[in-house]
Parts: sequence; C-alpha cells; structure tokens
Amino acid sequence: VFSGMSHGLKSSILNHILDASLAIPSLLLAIVLVAISGTGLTNVMIAVGVALTPQFMRATHNAVHHELSKEYVTATKLDGANKFQIFFYSILPNILDALVIQITLAISVAIIDIATLGFLKIGAQSPLSEWGAMLADGLDLIFIAPWNVAFPGLVLFFSVLSINMIGYGLQRALKEGIG
Repeated sequence: VFSGMSHGLKSSILNHILDASLAIPSLLLAIVLVAISGTGLTNVMIAVGVALTPQFMRATHNAVHHELSKEYVTATKLDGANKFQIFFYSILPNILDALVIQITLAISVAIIDIATLGFLKIGAQSPLSEWGAMLADGLDLIFIAPWNVAFPGLVLFFSVLSINMIGYGLQRALKEGIG
C-alpha cells in the first residue's frame, strides 16, 4: 500500500516485479511452492496465500495510484499533511470498497486453488477432510454413488458463490455509506 504512494525507483522496481510475478498463474505457482515445501494443509494454505499475494498487491497499488491523482489528495498535501495522514484520512477510506472486493475474490480463488490441489492429491492428506480430496476419492464411484462427488462439488460451488455475494454486498454497502 505504501509503495503505491511512492514514486521513482522503488515504485518502478516493484511494478516490474509484480508484472513478472503476475505472468505466472497463481495455481501453477502454488503447485511449485507445494512441491518445494511438501504436502499438507498448512503448506498448501501458505503456498496459495503467497501465490495470490501479487494479484492483491497489484490491485492495491493501482487503487492507491488512482486516488493519488485526485484533487482532494493534492489539497490535503497542500494543507500540510504527512504521508500517513494522507493515506489514513484521504486514500484508505476511498479504496476500502476495492480492497474488500479484492479480499473476498482472493478468498474465493484460494478455496478453489486449495480444492484443486487436494483433487490433485498434493493438498490435505488422508485423515483430513477436504473438498478437493473428497471429489478425487468419489470420482472412482461416480456411476455407483454420484452423491460422493455431487455433495462436495455443490458445497464448494455454493461456498465460493456465497463469499462472492458477501463481497459484492459489502462493496455496495461501503459505496452507499452504510458501513
């Protein structure tokens, strides 16, 4: 967030690093990180979090840069405010709705990525129940007992859908000033 407020060499280097990291799909990066760190739910969650961080950083960086070009930020600077005051009183309230939707979308993508890694058998291990692993285990029995695949798939679908709907509702509430 604070790098979005800076200009010059640091901001340029960060932009190039983010551009390079965004060229790699988050699921592929998570697979590589899990291959390096080992399987297990904790390693998978850390890998997915690290893999999704560049997307979140880019969206936040762009939102901060967009707000910095507005006239009220210039007026706040001319009023003598320091960078922290500008950020907390001028920029953060105006990018909060974008951050909320980005966080909820990242949670949805993380759920899908974790389920995908579980389906590929590199996620949570056998004693733990995980939706992707349940889908993979039920795949052999799909013609005999289709509910073994249907229920975990439906729960996964409705979980992601509900998180996205909550995010859009929070964004609308923040834009209308209810929150």
